[in-house]
This record gives sequence, C-alpha cells and structure tokens, in this order.
Amino acid sequence: MGPHGTPALLLVVLSRPLKRIAFDIYPKELNDMEKITTQIKLIVQIVRCIHFKRELSKLDPEPHLNFWRLIHGGLLDLSVLEWTKIFGSNGEPTHWKCGDIVDDHDTFRRELLIRTGLTQEEWNTYWNDMKSYRNEEISHHFDNLSRKCQNYPTLDVALISCYFYYEYLIKKAREHGEAKFPDNLGDYCKKFSAQTRAIAKLALEATANCKEEVW
Repeated sequence: MGPHGTPALLLVVLSRPLKRIAFDIYPKELNDMEKITTQIKLIVQIVRCIHFKRELSKLDPEPHLNFWRLIHGGLLDLSVLEWTKIFGSNGEPTHWKCGDIVDDHDTFRRELLIRTGLTQEEWNTYWNDMKSYRNEEISHHFDNLSRKCQNYPTLDVALISCYFYYEYLIKKAREHGEAKFPDNLGDYCKKFSAQTRAIAKLALEATANCKEEVW
C-alpha cells in the first residue's frame, strides 16, 4: 500500500494514541532508567505500527476509501521513521549506540545479525533501503516531483531487530527494578494484534458501503 500523499497531520494523529515519545534527545539530567524507558517506548511504537498495518492488510489489502489508504500509508511511514531513530544514523540522539545503554557494541551488532539471519552486507543493504525511503519519501521531496516510489520497504527485518533490542532493554530495565513493561514483546504483540484485528474488522464492516466521493 503506497503511502504517497500521506499528510504530516495524519502521522501526528496516528502517533498520539501510541504514546509517541515527546523528546528525541537525551538531556544530561536523564538517568539510565529514563534513557532505557525512552528506547522501550520507541520500540513498542514501531512494533505496534507494523502489526497494526499487517492486520489491516490481511483484512483489506486494497481499500477503496482514502480514509483507509491514508492509514495504511501513515503506518508504513511511521514504522520506518521511528525505526531509523534507533537503527539509522549514528548521529541520531536515540540511536542504540547513544546514551551508554548498550555495553558492548561489537557483541550487540554480531548478535543482531545472527537474530535477523543477515550478513553484514545484507544488513547494510536493508539499512540503506530504510534510510533512503525515509529521506526520499517521508522527510524530503525529490527534484522530480512526478517521480513515483518504486520500492516500498518490507518490515520483517525491522520487526525482528526491534524484538531483539527489546530483549536487551527489558533485562536492563529489570536490573533497575522496573516491572511495568511486558517480559516478552512477542507475546504482547500477539494480544495487540488480536485486539487490533477485532477492532479493524468492525471498523471496516462499518465503512464497507461508504463510497469514495472525493479525489
């Protein structure tokens, strides 16, 4: 589902109920637990968006209403945008290398590749694809505004990498005595997906007879 034309306002609306982080930097006054919590909330934001989009696509992969098409596109854009905050450029304040959260970068990187099943070269290709989509389709305009996106990113690797990082973060959180977040993000996502599917099914049924009346 192509996200072209997704207004910035929609991204804001989508992010609000998902408790989007209000800050993307680590002020000096943040303690270790606050930094970890910021990362956890970003990860949860990403996986919610991915599973939300998947459930919508299962129920109605080619919706006829702009209402649903914009939601599809907004979820893809927000998934990529938030993922690159953590796994994008090293200069991102919320990159996993920042904030002294990850103790051993080399070990983390090696285990991340093992979990995703990618070689370093394959990871680099995926990383470049995600960054290019963010830069060229979400954040900036091309000189040729008539150009259409040819390759929309897949989110399987993004999801696996988020699960992997969450496992690391939740161990750190437990060491600090935090008990609010779920132990297993995969189990949480199964429940989230089931609820999302039930709600989306009702919403799609309610709009099934609506006709698209505007461009």
